[in-house]
Amino acid sequence: EYDHIDEVYSYAKEIIRSFGSPLKIGENTICITVSIGIAIYPSNGKNIEELIRNADIAMYKAKESGKNCYVLFSEDMHERLMERMLIEKHLRGAIENNELDVYYQPQVDAMTGIISGFEALLRWNNSELGFVSPLKFIGVAEETRLINPIGTWVLQKACSFLKKVHENECCDISVAVNISIFQLLQENFADVVEDILDSTGLDPEYLELEITESILMDSYKSISSSLDRLKKLGIKIALDDFGKGYSSLSYLKQLPIDTLKIDKCFIDSIQSDKDNADLTGMIVKLGQNMGLTVLAEGVEEQEQMNYLIKNGCHKIQGYLISRPLPANEILRFYKEWSLSH
Repeated sequence: EYDHIDEVYSYAKEIIRSFGSPLKIGENTICITVSIGIAIYPSNGKNIEELIRNADIAMYKAKESGKNCYVLFSEDMHERLMERMLIEKHLRGAIENNELDVYYQPQVDAMTGIISGFEALLRWNNSELGFVSPLKFIGVAEETRLINPIGTWVLQKACSFLKKVHENECCDISVAVNISIFQLLQENFADVVEDILDSTGLDPEYLELEITESILMDSYKSISSSLDRLKKLGIKIALDDFGKGYSSLSYLKQLPIDTLKIDKCFIDSIQSDKDNADLTGMIVKLGQNMGLTVLAEGVEEQEQMNYLIKNGCHKIQGYLISRPLPANEILRFYKEWSLSH
């Protein structure tokens, strides 16, 4: 019984507050957070089954929003859930149905203008859903752990592609592949990577694994043994989206990384905000001083390129050079670029 929705919110807040103090259970102190989903009769359901289902959907939204909060159900949540379930259903057969593809975006040496590498990027084209954005399906793949077989497939494709490039074009090009935390947490991940390198014949020094800054900082203790083994094989490690996370400089020096990838948000601000432009320049200098390769991604304007070259950024990646392209088109682009540079 309530007269206004604020009363419901107050009740939810009181539940959360009641768990604010740690609980003593035997010799242990337990801290508990509470995620609450709210569904209102009759707008969110005409019977108990609908209400509980929609409150459950809202609760998961509360967890996604950082936990220890409450969320009121809305119809768009239901639509997103239905979309997610549809994506999961089709994603389970994506490899077997040959729906996945790997596109490649060139990375250019800022001083010479020569293409020094490619980043491998996953694409999915489903007969019913059409082209599905990675922003929509990667999260679902991680939640369902489908990212593990899919990630292995991408790694195999990328290494095979680069080996053919080495045999037919140039032996001094690398490939960068994004790696999920769930792949890294597999006990046999280093074995999987080593087996792929053995089967494709690719020299490990030309493979770079990209790991986001937040993952590396949050999970370093859990994944450090895998990273150490990969490094011993000669594989390079790139810290992706640098600047969006919270790396302390003292800790950053201890990480087994070779490349800093400056996040696109810093590149976008080069033209519009002098302070942020200066910050981007400082990040480049930081990487230089640590002996790391600094790569700027998301470069779309010549002014951005000029600024990065002036400040000593080592590599450039972005639409100013090329969009991600399928394997046959990127090889054609590489040949044309090489002739003009």
